[in-house]
Amino acid sequence: MIPLWSLFTSLHGPTSVNQDGHFLGGDPLFWGSMTSVPNLLIAAGLWGTRLLLYTPAGRTARIGYVLLLIGLTVPAVVDLATLTLGPPLLLPAVAVGLILLAVGHRSSQSLPGASRRALFSLGAVLLLGFMWALVSNEITDPMQGYRIFGIITSVLGGAGWMAVGVSLPRHVTRRG
Repeated sequence: MIPLWSLFTSLHGPTSVNQDGHFLGGDPLFWGSMTSVPNLLIAAGLWGTRLLLYTPAGRTARIGYVLLLIGLTVPAVVDLATLTLGPPLLLPAVAVGLILLAVGHRSSQSLPGASRRALFSLGAVLLLGFMWALVSNEITDPMQGYRIFGIITSVLGGAGWMAVGVSLPRHVTRRG
């Protein structure tokens, strides 16, 4: 996620005006759409941990889990199908899903405290990134907030996803 965002930003330029750089035959829109691939991989990993994150969870965590999968999968499929980078309209669903997943597991023994903190923190970072995108251009940086949004959601968000992955238990046992 982090290297793809850096490549896309260097080819496209820091503002909404495309500078039309190319790398390995791909234009900025192609490389921007490739930033969706990590989201699909994250969604696949979350699906693989459903015995840990969904099955033993209460209603709040289950709603968060479903929101999270929808928020990651739908935009990624659309971006890859059209080979364009769409706006992050479902980013709030991902952020709220992460927060609900963490809060819904607060009384569960199946998810360690470090995992709950990582999920909650990542949700808060992504929500902050989305709120930053809503700030008026007159208030943001000279690049219209584009770099700040990318740093928050792609760089800090990418580091947050790594923290979530590292914090999850390695073995899940089936119950019943």
